Amino acid sequence: MSDTWSAFEARMNELSDLGGVMGLLGWDEQTMCPPGGRGARAHHGATIATIAHQRVVDPAYGEAIEAAGSLPDLTVAQHAMVREARRSRDKATKLPESFVRAMAEQRSATNQAWEHARATKSFADYEPALKKLMRLKVEEADHLKGDGTRYDALLDDFEPGMRLERLQPLLESLRDRLVPFAQRVLDAPQPDTSVLSQGFATEDQYAFSLRVLSDLGFDFEHGRQDLSTHPFTGGTAPSDVRLTTRVWEDWLPACLYATVHECGHGMYEQGHAPELWRTSVCGAPSLGLHESQSRFYENVIGRSLPFWEHYLPVAREFVPGKLDGVDAEAMVRAVCAVGRTPIRVESDEVTYNLHILLRFELEVELIEERVAVADLPEAWNARMEQYIGYTPKDDLEGVMQDVHWSEGLFGYFPTYTLGNLYSAAIREAMARDLSIDDHVRAGEFAPILGWLRDKVHAVGAVPLGEQLMIDVTGKPLQIDSFMNYLETKYNALYNL
Repeated sequence: MSDTWSAFEARMNELSDLGGVMGLLGWDEQTMCPPGGRGARAHHGATIATIAHQRVVDPAYGEAIEAAGSLPDLTVAQHAMVREARRSRDKATKLPESFVRAMAEQRSATNQAWEHARATKSFADYEPALKKLMRLKVEEADHLKGDGTRYDALLDDFEPGMRLERLQPLLESLRDRLVPFAQRVLDAPQPDTSVLSQGFATEDQYAFSLRVLSDLGFDFEHGRQDLSTHPFTGGTAPSDVRLTTRVWEDWLPACLYATVHECGHGMYEQGHAPELWRTSVCGAPSLGLHESQSRFYENVIGRSLPFWEHYLPVAREFVPGKLDGVDAEAMVRAVCAVGRTPIRVESDEVTYNLHILLRFELEVELIEERVAVADLPEAWNARMEQYIGYTPKDDLEGVMQDVHWSEGLFGYFPTYTLGNLYSAAIREAMARDLSIDDHVRAGEFAPILGWLRDKVHAVGAVPLGEQLMIDVTGKPLQIDSFMNYLETKYNALYNL
């Protein structure tokens, strides 16, 4: 290996390590950090973010990137490493160091304000911090947007190459097909879900979630699961992946499906090829691709009849006496019940993307300063009534339910819908090679994970996001695979 490549690689490795430290600090802040330590944690995060920014914008790093990129006979992966390093550096050089520190500190402060306001159920306790954060996000977008829109600049952080002019028509076409179908399902007789809300002890649910997590293939030698307010996947590297879940004692699916969802994310992180570790392509090429894995496991696998044919006897062992009077078909109808729920993460497959549409529209209006932070609760509730047919009873049930905006993750929400679209296309492609239902029914999850490891996980971000999907499924981004999956499944469940 040449000295030129080694010089570039050393800097790339160092940035990966700093990112791992940031990941560990973020995980700790939401799981183990005592309340009194939050202020110090904000300073820790800001300092590491500043150091990482200094390393990225260092002219010597720019020279190392260009020198490495000019080397002959680079592998495909090495070309991609240079591409991603150049892309991230180009963005970083547009952001002043003082701004990077201010953003890191404000994100931590806003997240703390969100946690406090959730306890009081008062948006007024959250609004001042969110206003400060929004001013910084507008400033960030203006630094980065170039010839595009502010929203394009923020969306590119999560779905590289995606632009508002393409995303909006896609979501509108999905909405036009989804809204009438959702209405048909909502108007149909609904299944009995009382079996899911009998009261289940926290320790029983958590133990069951660990069993499922292990069965699906999550590697506990290189990862762990803990509890947090909002489930997430974090950690430091593929060898140290941190999942969190949450438990609602009056609703069995909350813990189980949070765990299965994050398991999809976590196994993606654990599946990157070792030769990509500590490089700029050790990760998903887009958040939509990452979300495709969590939605695949949560919905395609976890909310299927074969899943409950296998796991209902197991669940009875963990929650004795609670599920004796229900069979697998009744269980899958219950966990797939469609309703007008205010909570996105607990919503069903049919209405879920309407929740995303609501958030997408509001954050576009926020970043373009067409709606004020102070007006968010009213705007949120109006769209909830319009899209879901439900008005939240308070701000906790409404505008404050998600952690994303408090962490500055504007442009993130559309990736959830893109993940749904990608997951359905992946399902179609996998079904050409495997009998998915037979494997799930038998509790044989290794062939499913192996297929995903080979075709999706191991390649990291070497290909761009949509190119990876074309390689895997033979199709570009589209809505038909998802809507065909949804209509087939729920027409059967609801006898439509």
